[in-house]
Amino acid sequence: MVRDLIERGLAQHRAGRLDEAKTFYKQILKLEPRHPDALHLLGLIALQAGAAGEAIPLIERAIAVQGGNPAFHANLAQAYLALQRFADAHAAFRRAAELDPHNPQFATGAASCAAMRGELGEAERQLRAVVQRHPDFALAWFNLGNVLRDGGRPLEAADLYRRAIRLDPTFADAHTNLGSALHVSERFEEAEQAYRQSLALQPDSAVGHCNLASVLIDRGRFADAVTVCQQGIARARGSAELPELHSKLRNALVRQGKLTAALDATRAAAMLFPDNVRALWAYGGALFDSGNEAEGLEWLERARELQSDAPELRSSVAVAYLSVGDLQAGWAEREWRPERRQFVERHPDCELLKQAPPSLAGRNVSLLREQGLGDELFFLRFAEPLRSRGAELTCHADGKIVSLLERVPVLDRVIPWSEPPRPSDLAVLVGDLPQVLATPGSFSYLPRVRTRPSRGGASGQQMKFARRLRVFHPELPPPLALTPLPERLEEMKERLSRLGPPPYLGLTWRAGTAPEQQRGSVWLLHKEIPLDQFATALRGVNGTLLALQRNPLPGEIESLSAHAAMPVGDLTALNEDLEAMLALLALMDDYVGVSNTNMHLRAGTGRPARVLVPRPAEWRWMAAGHASPWFPGFRLYRQHADGGWNEALARLRGDLAALGL
Repeated sequence: MVRDLIERGLAQHRAGRLDEAKTFYKQILKLEPRHPDALHLLGLIALQAGAAGEAIPLIERAIAVQGGNPAFHANLAQAYLALQRFADAHAAFRRAAELDPHNPQFATGAASCAAMRGELGEAERQLRAVVQRHPDFALAWFNLGNVLRDGGRPLEAADLYRRAIRLDPTFADAHTNLGSALHVSERFEEAEQAYRQSLALQPDSAVGHCNLASVLIDRGRFADAVTVCQQGIARARGSAELPELHSKLRNALVRQGKLTAALDATRAAAMLFPDNVRALWAYGGALFDSGNEAEGLEWLERARELQSDAPELRSSVAVAYLSVGDLQAGWAEREWRPERRQFVERHPDCELLKQAPPSLAGRNVSLLREQGLGDELFFLRFAEPLRSRGAELTCHADGKIVSLLERVPVLDRVIPWSEPPRPSDLAVLVGDLPQVLATPGSFSYLPRVRTRPSRGGASGQQMKFARRLRVFHPELPPPLALTPLPERLEEMKERLSRLGPPPYLGLTWRAGTAPEQQRGSVWLLHKEIPLDQFATALRGVNGTLLALQRNPLPGEIESLSAHAAMPVGDLTALNEDLEAMLALLALMDDYVGVSNTNMHLRAGTGRPARVLVPRPAEWRWMAAGHASPWFPGFRLYRQHADGGWNEALARLRGDLAALGL
């Protein structure tokens, strides 16, 4: 009779009818309270139902009766894993492996538990022993790859994933992890191929579509990424990963300048997943990008409330605050920026100053670079307030600007970043300077006030609108003053005279990271305006046009000249000689272009410039308006929310004409 009940229970169990199976197993226990199979199978049902705590005592009772059954120990290990009791799971898997040394799954499980405990070296040792004994067991090669990947050895891991795939070509997770290892190693084309193989095996996988869209974005293939996201959203209905797919869709659309489409896509996700951080974050960002900064901040703040420990989200919130002028909140959130976190990880012994004391008399402070040249020059404007507290400042700078900074009086010494650091009393990342110098009440504004009912805002009640004074208190530090060398000024004067008559107008149409090299949030640093539209707007300008573009593409200067219908002087090589570039920028009558290092140099000379600001804008150019408090005298010309430049370029042409250019 018991045998018949077991068979009937197993039939229901295999069919997925767990309640019916449970009834048969309980009948067995009424007849034989210590029946090991019934106890074990009841424990297995509890484990399958997500009740690992109920499964453990049932399986332990089965083991007490039949301790030599390796499957009992293996399933007990799985129950421990569900509760993250890794040490207990490791011991249970080890016991199963001792009872059945010919089954590689048990030894592989034990090694995986060691990895989950952070013991990567031990896990690697155990897994290498498994693959040596069982070279045809794909899962062991796969898990060994995971251990190497987690240990920062992605290309070695990729070789092991390939080994697992050769043994089992249908191993979808191996294809996925191969793509991930190649992706992080910036081998984008190979990563795309691996992701496509994984997706072919799991065509309804939201994660698979996310992975493929991500690498397509990193390759600059935004339209293809949009298609993949849309296919994933259609196929993976009900998946928990759908908000991530909508977020990827937003990124791909924004990078094409399709802000309205991005807003529509993310709104749909936010309505479907009102408690999902990624959905709220993406929608808040899309609102912000499209010009609705106040409501966008509401949704971003809601996302932060749901997950306050998400670094990328907190960094996005920082950008939003700074873009609307809430500097105090923005500086505080910038502590989460990726550059700072990477520095801390790479230099765990370097203690960074968090709050400057009122007096730093007799203290040597090292100012450490962390980002690009433009950011370095931008944040060094805060060196003077630090110096005013009595500090002696040592600046560790990019070698390209060391000579320029050596003439800045506020810096006591300037050392190339490539040289070993010198002893100092305190160390500060230049990007931390605003927060280090901040005191309660610094950079204060009118408080945000509630003005009208929400139209579906994050709070569901009334919207908080960001009304702030355009008066900064205390005043913002001016750009770091930079002095050209007299001999370079004379050299540039002579060179300009050979290129044509004044007035001289410098031009830059692209800056930042190229689309095919963009990863993560780096894409925000890419700025570009269509060259033909830019040049056409300059047609008929009075004076001499000068190309200052760094690394122009073949034929670009000729195209610029053709569309502008006038000669263009090529001074692009000066980007490799910043002393010469600084002198040139000090002499030019005006400068028009997207934000780049030369804009910071121009600001350092005290001369005006005209900045073409793509959407979404960098925070230093603010979310709206024709001027930025960070760059006095600069005029801003913003890309329209629909991606067009006509309005901005028409205003630029009018402003140049009004100046007689």
